[in-house]
Amino acid sequence: MRAALAALVVLFGGCSSLKPYPSVAPENVVVKSALESGSILSSMRGSVHIHELDASCHSSYVGTVKLDRPSVALGLPAERASYLVFAFDGASFLGGTSSSTSAGTVLKPRAGFRYEFAVTYKDNIYNVVLRESDPRRGASREVPRQELRGCSA
Repeated sequence: MRAALAALVVLFGGCSSLKPYPSVAPENVVVKSALESGSILSSMRGSVHIHELDASCHSSYVGTVKLDRPSVALGLPAERASYLVFAFDGASFLGGTSSSTSAGTVLKPRAGFRYEFAVTYKDNIYNVVLRESDPRRGASREVPRQELRGCSA
């Protein structure tokens, strides 16, 4: 838990140690994002920081995916737990102020299943919704976010 918090401090501290996430095949996760700052005098950026989890739920930072397009596809290892931290970073053009908030979830993708995150940020309110679908059956369901402290990798 301390390692995860330390990693988050480094990630959100503006450190340039962010690296691109080396997506694995097949691409089983899609992140659809709609990020709005709520003002023409500010901007909003989003990203997802991906950490792999070991059997004791200790995390290791793997990489970051920028949410700079409406839809981004990536691959997470099936049957292995990952911790995804969705970060929202805003900046004001006039005042030089910045803001940052984040939401995390543990995800252990099942083989053959697809996952879709709907990520929104508008007027200082964010929402992260996860859906799991089984392409073989055509069925899908919403999956609640799981915090790291409730991890059972």
